[in-house]
Amino acid sequence: MQPRRHEGRAGGSRRAPTPTVAVVAVTTLALAACGSGSNPTVPPPVVTGRPIVLITIDTLRADRLGSYGSTRGLTPALDRFAQGAVRFTAAVTQVPITLPAHVTMLTGLHPARHGVRTNDGFRLAADVPTLAEALRGRGYATAAFIGGYPLEASFGLSRGFDRYDDEFLRSAGAVERPADVVVDSALGWIDQHRSQPFFAWVHLFDPHSPYAPPAPFASAHAGAPYDGEIAYTDAAIGRLFDRLKQLDLFARATLIVVSDHGESLGEHGERTHGTFLYDATVRVPLLVKRPDGASARVVDVPVETSDLAPTIAALAGATFGSVDGRSLLPLIGGAAGDPDRPAYAESYYQNVLLGWSPLRAMRTARWKFIEAPRPELYDLQNDPDERHNTIDARAALAAGLQRALPAASDAATAMRASAPAGEAAERLRSLGYVSGSTVGTPAARAVDPKDRVAVWAAIEDGIDRIGRDPLAARQAFARALDLDPGNGLAMKYLADVSFRGGRLRDARDGYRRALAAGFRHPDVYVNLATIAEREGRPDEARTALGEAVTMSASDADAWNRLGLLEAQRGATDAARHAFTSAIRAAPDRAEPYYNLAIVERRAGNEPAAQARLREALARNPRYPEAHYELGTGYLIAKQPEHALESYRSALAARPDYAEALFGAARAALDLGRTEEARDDYEKFIRIAPREYKPQVNAAREALRKLKR
Repeated sequence: MQPRRHEGRAGGSRRAPTPTVAVVAVTTLALAACGSGSNPTVPPPVVTGRPIVLITIDTLRADRLGSYGSTRGLTPALDRFAQGAVRFTAAVTQVPITLPAHVTMLTGLHPARHGVRTNDGFRLAADVPTLAEALRGRGYATAAFIGGYPLEASFGLSRGFDRYDDEFLRSAGAVERPADVVVDSALGWIDQHRSQPFFAWVHLFDPHSPYAPPAPFASAHAGAPYDGEIAYTDAAIGRLFDRLKQLDLFARATLIVVSDHGESLGEHGERTHGTFLYDATVRVPLLVKRPDGASARVVDVPVETSDLAPTIAALAGATFGSVDGRSLLPLIGGAAGDPDRPAYAESYYQNVLLGWSPLRAMRTARWKFIEAPRPELYDLQNDPDERHNTIDARAALAAGLQRALPAASDAATAMRASAPAGEAAERLRSLGYVSGSTVGTPAARAVDPKDRVAVWAAIEDGIDRIGRDPLAARQAFARALDLDPGNGLAMKYLADVSFRGGRLRDARDGYRRALAAGFRHPDVYVNLATIAEREGRPDEARTALGEAVTMSASDADAWNRLGLLEAQRGATDAARHAFTSAIRAAPDRAEPYYNLAIVERRAGNEPAAQARLREALARNPRYPEAHYELGTGYLIAKQPEHALESYRSALAARPDYAEALFGAARAALDLGRTEEARDDYEKFIRIAPREYKPQVNAAREALRKLKR
């Protein structure tokens, strides 16, 4: 067999590998492409404590709840809940992006300290303490029920949870699941643990774009699908509350409902969230119900979502180290609080992606200061929509809030995981998140994101259309480049359109321009490698894949492809290193083990080859090529019975597998099972491809001998 060719990536996409066989000789060796990846838990000791349930609703604006002034009637369950809860009217998320916002909630740290600035390539470091670890240390059973891809376990938040329910993301391309499914899973676990102290985190992703509410909410909110998603999510939460009451847990538990961030919905020119720090995205609803009917009240002083971790830890009597947040228990208990406490918020999204200036903000009950190349100050009491920048009239006030900002840090130098590539980048793209980074320059850092809002809108428009309307996507990216000619991100996506359309020369030139502009993304190098391979330049392809794995050491697909090229040129050690790296990056995938087995066999290390083939089959028991190669090893070792068993397993997975039929016939013949051998040879002759002429002749000769 020959190594399998791979498609490149466009807009982060990658087709799942499909086995293809091009046979030169029945005993020729083959290499394969990559496919996907879970988390042990430690049971805690049991202590006395009350249940704690944290419900985070992704992308929920505060002004969509009736308890926060909405007249749309979207949230009857949450509004009833608010009547018996402490309602915080000035709660601020530290980052209007899903992953860093939740990391902040569950560590109590600001992003500069926990190190996660965007969804793009960041992972919580193993040495950052988490709330779940602290609660488990107090004897709480801990579980998380995840609704969306940005919180997938590998990004680091699963640490400390006995159960981290994100298994649905193991399905290729999955990015979210409905609130009802998340609630059902959470209730099943809560029912099992209701007699012991537990902490359950329930994450509901539905209001996040793209907005697609189920029936009947879709028709009830036909002109406002975002509202339909909120109404659906509220109904699911109502069902959760009802079941907790049936289990006699609702009154005894501390229940916290909060959003990770809001949604701009076009305000200030921002379609969704992540770029700006206006209240549409950074002011979030926060409702806390204490056990046994503790008094409900309204708290108008600023608080942060970083306050949640120390608050929950205090409720459980858990020790939590140095954090940026403050326990909310005094405010919940009736303390007055400080209206001038400045709550922090930041966005490094465009800084990472495009090298533009980051945005940082301080918000008090009345004032908000936004640090930017053109700084902003808003009087929230008289200008809640943040339309009138008063910085010139209130320079001293702005300077005081600016001094309260924490020390600035550069997201580019923060701890980053490997950049998301291939399917990971495509999953983020399908949720509206862009991947990649731009090498920062002083000129780029001087760019204020609000001055390039039309550029970003055009890029988002193109990304939305890239899969369904390539011409419109091309026009959108071209529009972005007209407005910002040096924008490497727009160049990259324009090249993706060409790549998807088979215009490889245009794609290659576009990717090179993007790199020259300072933009970096692993898929740029992977696609350049694909183009180079198709144009017969394997050395150039190898160099490009080397750049890809340097950017993204966890990109198993890129490592696997690099291994294929190294094996193709006979570089055994380099191929072995590449496939071993692919295994390290994705230990649950079968293909790198298989490919490493082929390398070991070619190097004469048959015991190692057999061991790797068994490891491949442990991960994918219906892997026909692995069964075939295992059978070939047995045949060479003169163990025809084991060989025949392996060939039959290969044929069970793929009945028209020509090489396996030929091998099975030979093994059956060695065992004296002539009728079986005759049947296999005859079927092989019927289905063998044209290039199998020598093997077909050998099969016919064997049949002639059997007839004598």
